Amino acid sequence: MEEQVGLLSDERVDFLREQAFCVLRVKTDKWNRFIAAEENQKIIMDFLDHIWSSRLLLFTGPGGTLHAGDTSPPWKTKLLCVLKKGVKRIAHQGFRHQLRLGEVSLSVHCAQVLVCVLSNSLNHEDWPRVVSDDIHRHLEKLRSRVVTLRGCAEGQTLLPLPLTTTFPLFLQCLNPQIPTGWPLDGGLLYSIETLIVEWSGQIWNVLKKDSGMMLLQGEHPGPSMELQFWSSQRKNLLGIQSQIQSPKVQRILEYLRNVKSSYYSSFKEVCHKVDEAVLEAQDIDLCSKYYCTPKRIVVLLQEFCNLIIEKAVGYLIPEELFKMELEEGVERVQITISVLRNLKQLFHTYRQSIPKYYKHSQTIKLWDFPATLVFQRSDRIMERLLMTEVRGLTTLDFLKLEKVELGGSRGKILSEVVFSMNEEFQDRWRALRESKYDPLDCTNNVRSSEVVAVFLISPIIINMPQTTVIHSHL
Repeated sequence: MEEQVGLLSDERVDFLREQAFCVLRVKTDKWNRFIAAEENQKIIMDFLDHIWSSRLLLFTGPGGTLHAGDTSPPWKTKLLCVLKKGVKRIAHQGFRHQLRLGEVSLSVHCAQVLVCVLSNSLNHEDWPRVVSDDIHRHLEKLRSRVVTLRGCAEGQTLLPLPLTTTFPLFLQCLNPQIPTGWPLDGGLLYSIETLIVEWSGQIWNVLKKDSGMMLLQGEHPGPSMELQFWSSQRKNLLGIQSQIQSPKVQRILEYLRNVKSSYYSSFKEVCHKVDEAVLEAQDIDLCSKYYCTPKRIVVLLQEFCNLIIEKAVGYLIPEELFKMELEEGVERVQITISVLRNLKQLFHTYRQSIPKYYKHSQTIKLWDFPATLVFQRSDRIMERLLMTEVRGLTTLDFLKLEKVELGGSRGKILSEVVFSMNEEFQDRWRALRESKYDPLDCTNNVRSSEVVAVFLISPIIINMPQTTVIHSHL
């Protein structure tokens, strides 16, 4: 319930609501019913706050109901496409500049009406040639942008086809009965070669994607993100491969080959790279020859470490660690330390056993990369946990000061010293428990050792003369 209240007061969600009202003509009651569903709340907040969601589609269904997702619906309807503009998460401030909005239904009208009307040469017979050519170039760019936007909305790469593929001259040029030496249409060749450059850029943007990019950007994805990446990559690459193998694209490549265009061989190389990438994306399993490389293994092991750390954080509840019963908190920290130690020990054990998993005829690929590449983050977490454990155990010892009773001739004086130290300690302990300090936040500039020094050692240093007196009389 609290999450729903927070979501309803989120200005970013209000902005999406306003856009849905404006673009999709959604009524207030439809929006309220939509936003009340937990599934829709999760979709919206995943898009706004998480790195793995780069687009959000809002669309209406039967009866005017509002729906959300990251893929287009099976029925024809207007789509409100919301894309992130160069950011991984949408901030609460300045979010309007971080979002790109578009109506995807434009592609239907563009393809069915605008392109058909303006590309038909019969509709501009009386126009000057320069005007006709200029409109044609702008129409090519518009259609290309619309197709690309529709691809982004559907989560795939769409290669826009040139309008020239339907021209009689283009079909005539591909007639195998026409002898070599037929006149070359410079405008036709320029249009196709320009589009080939655009295709190559689109395809290379997909080929250069890597599942380790989020790790390099400072994010902490788990192994499920690896599976999601390769599933999405495989689907996208298969779509590109299918488009390349389509008759229209093959007709274009045949045209480039006939005119001996320099772009033919370069694009054929791109097509070859796509075929290799498809094989790699389809071969992610235990015996994968593509995945069994240090680069891939390191990324996967880092993601497994992130998963263990995520579970550890959920178990420890760092922001509540000093607010729970101290004995329980220390126990949780010690269990987590044991789990991380066992994880690292298992890594070394199985790394030494790698040769056992290969057959005699296979080339053994050892995990010869440094372990620090895998455990860099978990080692920092371990350092924090060890310091937290020391802090907890030391705190337990200091809390025993409440029960100290001293007798003898100087017992009253010493008891007052102990009482003063205990009061100062209790004040510091109370301040720490009420603070928002996260002991596992490695991005925090305050080191754990500094916190321990200030929190625990300072009272001892301040009261060093009295402490010396105590020890000399015990």
